[in-house]
Amino acid sequence: MARLCNLYVIWFFLNKVSMNRMFVLNCERRGKAVKQGTIMKSKVLALLVILGSAFSMSAMAEESEHNYKAKVNDWEYTYRHREGRWHVEIGNKIGPVEVMYRYADQATSIENRIKFTWAFVELDDLTVEGRMEFRGFDNKESHWRYRFITEYTPQLYKNFYLYVKWQPRWAFKDAGTKFDSRDQLGITYKKNNWKITPFVERNGTEGYGYKQTVYGTHFEIKL
Repeated sequence: MARLCNLYVIWFFLNKVSMNRMFVLNCERRGKAVKQGTIMKSKVLALLVILGSAFSMSAMAEESEHNYKAKVNDWEYTYRHREGRWHVEIGNKIGPVEVMYRYADQATSIENRIKFTWAFVELDDLTVEGRMEFRGFDNKESHWRYRFITEYTPQLYKNFYLYVKWQPRWAFKDAGTKFDSRDQLGITYKKNNWKITPFVERNGTEGYGYKQTVYGTHFEIKL
């Protein structure tokens, strides 16, 4: 009889422990589900806020610009048109440096440009680069220009990514160094081997003063 009582007590204790563990596991699962749902809602809300801001800013845009890029193995080809101006580019990477050539019709002048770009930082959603370029014009002063390029592209929700690009630039001319900037904010949609990014750009002048707002798109495909 005593043995039966002891066995019953052991069984009751083990059953109680098992039920408590199941209760804890269910609570943890529910907690994780609620946490994941909260994170997803936050990402969707951020996406909607950014889209709303971009559309409201694009309504004030003074110009539009559209960029098309194709990557074939190690080669890169681009085309851009912007309010009566256009350019084409071709380039490849030589060691750690990307070398690109550009022919541009600037409406009032023709430009031949050579660009040298290298990376300081390369992470999953953050790149920091430097670029030195020589701009040769047919009817005005040719000069060198340096720019600092920072891109931040974290995932927001499924195929949607934030697109932030910061580009301060310094042109070295006979009259001295001239500063300007091209900073962009947009949303990238990625699908298989292509992606598209509608964006709003703020052009700045000396001292980061406001110059103009531009609405545009980037389209890129890997072949």
